[in-house]
Amino acid sequence: MSRKDMSENNLYTVEKMVLAIAMHSPNALPDIMTGLVADDFLDSTHKIVFQAITDLHTQSKEVTINSVANQIEKKGNLESIGGIQRLQDIALDFFSDEGIENFIEDIFYASSSRKFDAALRRVQNLRREEQMDIETSINEMQKELLKIDLNAQKNDVQSIHVSTESLIKKIQELEKRSETLTGIPTDLFELDEITSGLQEGDLIILAARPSMGKTAFALNLAYNAARHKNGVAVFSLEMPAEQLTQRIMTMVSKIDSRKLRTGKNISKAEWSNLLASKEIVSQLPIYIDDTPGITVQQIQSKLYKLKRDHDVKFCVVDYLQLISSTNSTADRQNEISNISRQLKRVARELRIPIVCLSQLSRSVEKREDKRPIMSDLRDSGAIEQDADIIMFLYRDDYYKHKDANEEENKIVDQVSSTDLILSKHRNGATGTISILFDKSHGKFMDKG
Repeated sequence: MSRKDMSENNLYTVEKMVLAIAMHSPNALPDIMTGLVADDFLDSTHKIVFQAITDLHTQSKEVTINSVANQIEKKGNLESIGGIQRLQDIALDFFSDEGIENFIEDIFYASSSRKFDAALRRVQNLRREEQMDIETSINEMQKELLKIDLNAQKNDVQSIHVSTESLIKKIQELEKRSETLTGIPTDLFELDEITSGLQEGDLIILAARPSMGKTAFALNLAYNAARHKNGVAVFSLEMPAEQLTQRIMTMVSKIDSRKLRTGKNISKAEWSNLLASKEIVSQLPIYIDDTPGITVQQIQSKLYKLKRDHDVKFCVVDYLQLISSTNSTADRQNEISNISRQLKRVARELRIPIVCLSQLSRSVEKREDKRPIMSDLRDSGAIEQDADIIMFLYRDDYYKHKDANEEENKIVDQVSSTDLILSKHRNGATGTISILFDKSHGKFMDKG
């Protein structure tokens, strides 16, 4: 519903009414506290009064004219707002708490409007002073708009007291939950045990040699995240969206991938299964962008829009070395380092885990022990530093000789034992997890 900007006089009256309701109606306080912050108020006195009410509410203390006055006096601001008489004047505006939702919306709308205007001025000034190109300018504006959309009401600098209070509340909430996962579930038991799910703000690098199963593994993560009602963004720089969808359909329908790839030898029962699977897959909150040669700035811009419009909570980028750079003069290692830094920053700003696939250098093929190690990361640069988790996929059967007997190859083709090697885990344990890869259906599973 569209709204017209309210005059300052009318807004002043609405702000007074909300403060009066807050001091007289305990039942309305939860709505007011979750809907507004002090900075949403235009009048400077109203900001001070609302902050005092917020402090009292946070401390589970009664909110009255006297308690608000005492709280303001503690900060040394009572005289500057006009003393307790000013609070009494505000409180006179109370008649009932009816319509409080509309009043909250009016104040929030006016606050958002002011923030939008301020954001526009900031970006215009930045563009003029730093001579930003249009792509960067749009990027900056989308970041500013997202902050408004998400009502990101927080200070850049905060006392550790605030952090400790927030942490204790989070731990108490987690204690009440029956499940142990705090992040996006992978549905691989050992991986979820070690990571507690993929955590918001984390950059996760998944690396392997070609044809080892990187994309299949990433799609397993994406599918499982979406199955648990999490919005998922997939940026595929190598494969078109239709091929990715085919892989997900193979996973869900459990029909041999070769049949879906060729359209041949599909039985009536399998067709029925395929159409049922199509209904399941089409309802998943997965959003695929298959733009080839996309830049990290474009990924960032599109992710901000997806977060705003679809509340995506998980992202896959396939793969790192195919992301284009806007700086053609930089060497590739520096470009990759810059890309990984920006992906980490986006993960933190949007508070979502980003899984980015990466190639391994050919040097791994020259060793007798071909299990990947950190130094095998191609164009590694700052990847090790930026990533919160670095995982490698390794399969023995990948290196089996081509002259292996036909029966052995047939078995290998069906299900392959795979090592998922966690070489770095910033917030937990590392180690090797043994899983199974059903290659004909593109599905990774727990053993046993």
